[in-house]
Amino acid sequence: MTIAHVLIASLAALSLLLFIVLLLRQRGWRIYSPRDKQINAHLNAQSMRILSSVVEQSRSGVIIADRHGVIEYVNPRYTQITGYSSSEATGRVAELIKNEALTDANNLSLHEAMQLGAGWETFMVSIRKNGERFWQQVTASPILDELGTLCHIVLNIEDISERVETQAQMEKLAFYDPLTGLENRRLFKDRLDQALKRVRRSKKNMVLLFLDLDQFKRINDTLGHDAGDELLCIVAQRLRSCVREEDIVCRLGGDEFTILLADVAHADDAGNVARKILQSLQYPIDLGAQEVTVSCSIGITIAPEDSMNASVLMRNADLAMYRAKDKGRNNFQYFTDDMNIESQARMSLESELRIALNNKDFIVYFQPQIDLDKQRICGFEALVRWRHEQFDLIPPDRFIPVAEETGLIVKLGELVLHQACTQLRAMQLDSSHRYTVAVNLSARQFRDKNLVSMVRQTLQETGLDPHFLELEITESMLMDDIEQAIGILTELKILGVAIAIDDFGTGHSSLSYLTRLPVDKLKVDRSFVSNLPDSARHTAIATAIIAMAQRLRMKVVAEGVETQAQASFLEEHHCFILQGFLYGRPVSAHDLPALMLELEPKIRRTVLAVH
Repeated sequence: MTIAHVLIASLAALSLLLFIVLLLRQRGWRIYSPRDKQINAHLNAQSMRILSSVVEQSRSGVIIADRHGVIEYVNPRYTQITGYSSSEATGRVAELIKNEALTDANNLSLHEAMQLGAGWETFMVSIRKNGERFWQQVTASPILDELGTLCHIVLNIEDISERVETQAQMEKLAFYDPLTGLENRRLFKDRLDQALKRVRRSKKNMVLLFLDLDQFKRINDTLGHDAGDELLCIVAQRLRSCVREEDIVCRLGGDEFTILLADVAHADDAGNVARKILQSLQYPIDLGAQEVTVSCSIGITIAPEDSMNASVLMRNADLAMYRAKDKGRNNFQYFTDDMNIESQARMSLESELRIALNNKDFIVYFQPQIDLDKQRICGFEALVRWRHEQFDLIPPDRFIPVAEETGLIVKLGELVLHQACTQLRAMQLDSSHRYTVAVNLSARQFRDKNLVSMVRQTLQETGLDPHFLELEITESMLMDDIEQAIGILTELKILGVAIAIDDFGTGHSSLSYLTRLPVDKLKVDRSFVSNLPDSARHTAIATAIIAMAQRLRMKVVAEGVETQAQASFLEEHHCFILQGFLYGRPVSAHDLPALMLELEPKIRRTVLAVH
């Protein structure tokens, strides 16, 4: 509101007061006022006409009632607002006078305030003559006689329906998610604080659920953002249907949701709600031309048991949700204290990992790959180790997941690739053999826009011929966005490097896509090799992968070979390239020559054993 608006409102109020005083004096009332002299200065015919015109043309409705609330006067604006004419309004008792339940900020009814000689103001919903509901702001002032006794009541009403509607729309934009209509993060924080206050008063449990959809990005990227938005709206509806009306469902953003369950008697009740949610999401969702199913991972934390701090509860639920992800998705997990310990250890590991990357405290180990058909070592797989000053060498399964989550894997992957290419090139210069080196790419590396240029630059800097470099990817990385994956692999193939699909058979790839992929090699996962030749199921899978690779003119590598029986079975089924502990564990570049000398007789023995 501007200063001009304030001045106009003040003048209008003063004019109204003067008019009312004049009107009442005309009717024989003597009004006591400490400003009586000032008012008397305005009591003339011209002032009366001016003030009467102000009230008659006022944008606010004006009602003058006697001390019992019987209406004696209403202005034209009152008629416009309510639909009641002057004759219909006068002589009636104003409803506000009789309504004892309607109070102001001081918890006083209109009648109580007037008896005390105090002003009164409130906001309320009223009904026009035609039955339409509207919002009005009501201000009441008492008029006292010279003895200080209430003689009249002046009511000023304003139709604020548009203002209330505008404010409601602004609140909706500020506090509600425009896509799903659920409460947003900003409002949820307030709801959580209020819920914790109720927990303190009632001593009852409150449950916070944190939900994250599984594989939502793949659906969003494959079917488009419109389909993704439609999916989120349907999920929001299903979540809402799984809880009570008084429970709070919020969309934090993206595919993350939270749910507040108040006054929960038992912790098991939260699990029942989580099961209901998981079950509701199992039903297929029709997204136009495509039908999809979606699942979610749910973390659960309970107040006051776990904490009474809103931020801590959010962190607890988040940790529990990630535990559900680690457990295979499509499940729920309760928060436990050990999750905090793991989280702190993870943060510490991340900090040390950043320092180690800056110091390049990583070393590449090499595990030989054996070609039984040619009876020689044909290449190596590069595997990274962390040289830690306190723990010696840390294996990759300890730090690779953290590097992947934090994005540090991109820098780490570049370091590993550079070391592997550098050391293989040095090995080639010292030997007549032309070995290959296989380097794994992580999911985040594969999506990095600078991947192809980084590989090109590394090859140029190290001087390694691209044909001796092999990049390994997994099936799941391909299926996140198959068309994008084909484009990236094609660019890498143009550089001259070979492509291998690692852990083949454990993912969810489509054989129809496999024929389109520029892939040179399939690697049979160790989980299938470990049970050869005793397991009929794994035997069938391994032989099927080998036969398919041959039909597609791809090479096939079996990893995790640990026994002579496994090697014999694979060689008999024309899988000639083997890798595993039977032929040596991964070693540093310094120890590799000695291992290669030891392997030569072992390779010959393997071939003799087969034949």
